[in-house]
Amino acid sequence: MRYGSPSYAGSGFGLGRPWTPAVRVLILACGGGYLAQLLLGRAFPIDELFALDTALPLEIWRWVTYAFLHGGVFHLLFNALAIWMFGSEVEERLGTRRFSALCAVSGIGAALSVVLVDRALGRSSLVLGSSGIVFGLLMAYGVLFAERVVTLLVFFVLPVSMKAKHFVVAFGAIELLFGMAGGDRVAHFAHLGGMLFGWLFLRSPAAPSPRVAGGPGLIATLRGRLDVFTRARDDRRMDELLQKVNDRGIASLTEGEKQFLHRMSRRKRWN
Repeated sequence: MRYGSPSYAGSGFGLGRPWTPAVRVLILACGGGYLAQLLLGRAFPIDELFALDTALPLEIWRWVTYAFLHGGVFHLLFNALAIWMFGSEVEERLGTRRFSALCAVSGIGAALSVVLVDRALGRSSLVLGSSGIVFGLLMAYGVLFAERVVTLLVFFVLPVSMKAKHFVVAFGAIELLFGMAGGDRVAHFAHLGGMLFGWLFLRSPAAPSPRVAGGPGLIATLRGRLDVFTRARDDRRMDELLQKVNDRGIASLTEGEKQFLHRMSRRKRWN
């Protein structure tokens, strides 16, 4: 049996971040799945029925349900902590609907990746855990906050600081090396698949709203383009102000800049 599990040791993210809506639902769903494993596992074969069995790729419900099962309490806690640390800020940036789609694509993409690798190597395994989603969120964090400096506690002792984009590259390389080496129970190719499909999702444009036949034409189109331009301008200003806070502290902001960040936070969180 092989379990997806996180490979990070720690980070310098703020631990006072609130739970955003989709992050809260995802963590509670993982907790509920693990609770069901503990309470019902002896009487009902939950892992055998709902974990991802790469020998049974056509049982497609497993491609979703495996992400909510875990191989132990520390496996669950590490994944939940990573979803909170990476996911909260990513959700605020993308909005709840697009963030939820990112998690779905990363989780299912991770399942597809490990199924394809196992089929190519002529082996089978049972995979469970939300690590594919975690690594998709890690990729998203590295793309959206590329210049952000993060600090890891390697082996929970040695602090190492690097930019988020380098952090993602380092983890991708480590997962690839471990995946090629084999010999352990960690689904490294599921992690890589989560990162790959997370990146592909971010590269794709956001789905436009469907246009109703006979609905508004040129004016609505121009209004939509203006809205895109305005949002892009606000995003750039928000990044500049966040960098200012990071460099000089919150006290360096004017009252107008604080109000702007407050408005943007509300818009990003509930979009």
